[in-house]
Amino acid sequence: MILYLLMSIAAAAQLTLELEGREMVVGQTVPLILQLVNGDVRGRPEIPVGDGLVVQFSGRSSQTVAVNFRTTEVVRFSYELRAVRAGDWAVGPVDLGTGRDALHADALVVSVGNAPEEQGAAPVVASVSDADPVLGQVVVYRFQFRHDKPLVDARWSQPAFDGFVAEQIAESTQREYQIEEAGQAFTVQTIDVPLVAAGVGGRSIPPAVLTAKYRDKRRRRSSRRSMDDLFRDSPFGAVGGVRTVTHATDSVPVDIRPLPDGAPADFGGLVGRFKITVKAEERQLALGESVTLEYRITGDGTLAGFRLPSPDADAGFRVYDDAAEIKAQMRDGRFVSTALVRRAVVPESEGRLRIDALRIPIFNPESGRYEVIAAPAVRIQVSPGEEGAGVVSSYAEAGETKRAVTALGEDVLPVTTPDAVGDATLQGAWPVVLGLPTVPFLTWLMALIVGWSARRRVDPRVALLKRLGDLPAEPTARLAAIESIFLELVGLRVGATAPSVDRGIVATLGEEPLALYDALVQARYGGVQASLDVLFTRVRGFAEASE
Repeated sequence: MILYLLMSIAAAAQLTLELEGREMVVGQTVPLILQLVNGDVRGRPEIPVGDGLVVQFSGRSSQTVAVNFRTTEVVRFSYELRAVRAGDWAVGPVDLGTGRDALHADALVVSVGNAPEEQGAAPVVASVSDADPVLGQVVVYRFQFRHDKPLVDARWSQPAFDGFVAEQIAESTQREYQIEEAGQAFTVQTIDVPLVAAGVGGRSIPPAVLTAKYRDKRRRRSSRRSMDDLFRDSPFGAVGGVRTVTHATDSVPVDIRPLPDGAPADFGGLVGRFKITVKAEERQLALGESVTLEYRITGDGTLAGFRLPSPDADAGFRVYDDAAEIKAQMRDGRFVSTALVRRAVVPESEGRLRIDALRIPIFNPESGRYEVIAAPAVRIQVSPGEEGAGVVSSYAEAGETKRAVTALGEDVLPVTTPDAVGDATLQGAWPVVLGLPTVPFLTWLMALIVGWSARRRVDPRVALLKRLGDLPAEPTARLAAIESIFLELVGLRVGATAPSVDRGIVATLGEEPLALYDALVQARYGGVQASLDVLFTRVRGFAEASE
């Protein structure tokens, strides 16, 4: 029986997609295989692909293998997959109905990056992904070096990026390609640097300089060989062997445009193409418990400092957000960022709870318009529970490990004791009589200690003012510290925690704090150099006014 089962499993039909590597560049073509095992299909299966890919059938082959008197037939459909546009694109899924089974092959995701720049005869070129970005947009500066000679060493000097600031999370990346032009092989090396547009107006990124050391294979024609000739190809050689050349790119002109008018009142500065999803931990819970929602936002713009908007005060639930987990990276010349925020939701009443769709305004440089991305609404059924038994989980300290803090209610009853017999004579009351004169002294001493302790307690506003006097020198870190101090000051005024402070909360303090909040958000996404000193002065004035 077991042998029959194993033979049946071995004979089961299978369908798989095979692709070498999941990263391509525009213009690159790679082989794609659809493999069918023990299946029978007529014709040529069609493979659906994303808009940035083109697939073309190239042939079919089959092979029959006999193992332990069982025959396995393998049919391979060969295709050529060509990348035509940058982005993340799906290959598949593929569904086939064979004579016996309905077969399925899962989809593959291919990341397509920008191809090397056309540079003609120039050994080095520089470019940007968008020569006229808007304020706050992420652009990619690319330095490209092409050579056909043996290279010993190459070092480049990064130019000053006037009008831009470095993206805080993603790092520069370097790649190497092998290409062929007119029958000649070349090596192409690229360096991609993500930048955030910070200063409005026409700018020019100065030339980047590369110092390359090529191996010189030329020999001096002489019948006599010197000691230098013996070591010409060795790193110990005194002369010859290596030729040093300096290459420089042209400057790169850019024109940074301001964001257009008409921004929504709750626009937080997100510039780029984004999408957002939500995942609920559970959909049913008891009153007093909490549910965790995971909001994930992805796109091609910077998410540094991103926070979820707070719900309305009468939403019927309370929320507690952990700090956003933000990741960003370069993928073949494309900037990709992701933010994950875990939000604990505590219902305030039983019944059917609806958490409305989370709407976040963005500016899309591709369409040139302000748009709104939204995570779908979440519905939760809240059953009766024990009052005071709320559990709120936090992920801020230990990743995925939950730490629950539970309020416990216990009945406290008066302690009953049997009747006691005391000494009612003057001698029995003598200790009380002697202790009465010390009561005023003890009261005065206690008041003195309390007053001294109050004077010793540090006013949090004083501590924040001290932090303003000890800010980091690096502009981006300095701006982040100033913004953090401002949010803590607002939290002290309204009785809230700094992470929960949003634009609506700041608006309750008046127009001036609201204008300061907007200026900090604008600086975070639009650069810090020009306004850093002014923001520092305004936040210090707000702190001093809060005392």
